[in-house]
Amino acid sequence: MLFIYGTLSVGGIETFFVRMAKERFHKNLHTSILLLSKPERSNDELLSEIKKYASVIYPEDIFYGFSFFCRRFPLLSPVKPKALLDKLMKVDQIHAFDGMHALLGYRLSQILDRKLPVTIGFYHYIKYLWGGGNVAWHEKLNRDFIFNYLPEKSLLFFSEGNRELYIKHKKQEFGESNTFRLGVIDKKEVALSGDLITPLKIVAVGRLVEFKTYNFYMIDVVKKLIDKGIDVEFDIYGDGPLKQQIQEKIKKANLQDKILLKGTLDYSKFDTTIANYDLFIGSGTAIIQASALGVPCIVGVENMIAPKTYGYFCDVWQHEYNLKGLDLSLFKVEDIIHEFISMEKKQRLELKQKHLNCIVMFTNESCQNSMDELKKIEMPQAEFKYNRFFYIISRGIDVINIKFNKKHPRVTQFEDFKRFEKQ
Repeated sequence: MLFIYGTLSVGGIETFFVRMAKERFHKNLHTSILLLSKPERSNDELLSEIKKYASVIYPEDIFYGFSFFCRRFPLLSPVKPKALLDKLMKVDQIHAFDGMHALLGYRLSQILDRKLPVTIGFYHYIKYLWGGGNVAWHEKLNRDFIFNYLPEKSLLFFSEGNRELYIKHKKQEFGESNTFRLGVIDKKEVALSGDLITPLKIVAVGRLVEFKTYNFYMIDVVKKLIDKGIDVEFDIYGDGPLKQQIQEKIKKANLQDKILLKGTLDYSKFDTTIANYDLFIGSGTAIIQASALGVPCIVGVENMIAPKTYGYFCDVWQHEYNLKGLDLSLFKVEDIIHEFISMEKKQRLELKQKHLNCIVMFTNESCQNSMDELKKIEMPQAEFKYNRFFYIISRGIDVINIKFNKKHPRVTQFEDFKRFEKQ
């Protein structure tokens, strides 16, 4: 298997690639990852970890030309045939998250003349919905390749709810697409306790980005709890473009001693760090990792401005739990925390056990077995034709447009999608 990606920074997708490489290594299956950015841009720990289990490839390894050119324009860069053959000799499928990366995988497969299956992961639910039809030519081509050329089996939605979202908006059935769950955790033994120690310790882990609105409203929730005499601390692990805004809101609420921005959490320290908290709030893969430790997890619904949630992860894990607008009851986050504090010791222990029990479908072993089956996918006989030069021009113009146009659909994608959902 070959993963194609940009930078191996700390995030759900990146750590997933590491986990799959590790699982495949233990099963004597070969894994490679092509990273299009410079090594120093990747997280040192993740890069070091994946090198234990996979072959790491950089553009200059398989393309002729200057490093800058082949990293930025891999669709146009001339290929080193022998190097490409050597590096991809053991590859039986190509997996990507981004449309351009999928096209690159398709190009490499064509050059090798092997018709390697290309699969695409829908790791974020609006990745190929934002903008509707108002997107640049290259993005329209990405979606044409994904939805009209690739076999439906190549589309990995990772949940039935995500597939239903695309059925609704793309007007396609996606009957043969895949919805197996992402591999997040290994099976492990965890010692549980129903004890509650003051102060109550709550944690969130993830990128500090716009759609993870719980990082903002939790500041208000913590203030209300403290005003009611509840001793609580809230730690936020992660980095991102909204770090300064979150810090300013914490300062304005005069909660610098109660809410701390702890920076990026090292991949290897996740379990030992998060196991020390009473409650977790968030979404993505981090909520599954926390559940696997027996930490009760409040679902952080993405783009939810009001401090409301679907409840505990153990009660909604089978749904697209981070997606706003599900036909599920909503609860106030503050009320959930109050109830947790008021629980008997036995009830808290039962809640933790429920979280441990619900993560069976998210094991790395189960996911890897499902992904390995994708090597049997047969690609279409007809060639997907497009002008690679025009593609790069369209992409370059759009990058400039995104930078200077505050109304670009990529910039306003989350607000636009909220309106799109109501149509």
